[in-house]
Amino acid sequence: MPKTIPVVLVALLMLPVLLHAKGEGVGLWMEGTVSSVDVEGQGIHLTLSGRFWLEQYRGNRRSRVEVDGRRGLAVTVTQATPFFAMTSDWRGGAIRDPGALVAILRSAAQQGRLVRFELVDAQLSFGRDGGFTVVRAAVVRATDHDLR
Repeated sequence: MPKTIPVVLVALLMLPVLLHAKGEGVGLWMEGTVSSVDVEGQGIHLTLSGRFWLEQYRGNRRSRVEVDGRRGLAVTVTQATPFFAMTSDWRGGAIRDPGALVAILRSAAQQGRLVRFELVDAQLSFGRDGGFTVVRAAVVRATDHDLR
């Protein structure tokens, strides 16, 4: 019996496994001015005038696909847990309580400030007419110009 343990260990080490190397992944981002901020339950509906982009990180390479949303993109988001409010230069941030994202968005809409978002758990819709909608996504980080 003791001789079979090393054989089993060697066999297990030879099986293929799924590995995720540091730096591999996809990032989803939006940036622009927001308007028409409406809350419905947990969902926050808004219009973003700016851009949406996906970044793929593979090794030392970064690929980007950008959607031009200067005419306005329909967006529905929720506040992720945890949620980080970031300084305007994205060099600092703080964890915020539930409801903070709505306050940030309403303030940005009133002031006409540029906001950047990092999204997770996104569902996107690409229309036949070339339209693009963020059906739902959770915002994990967003610019808060009042954060100092």
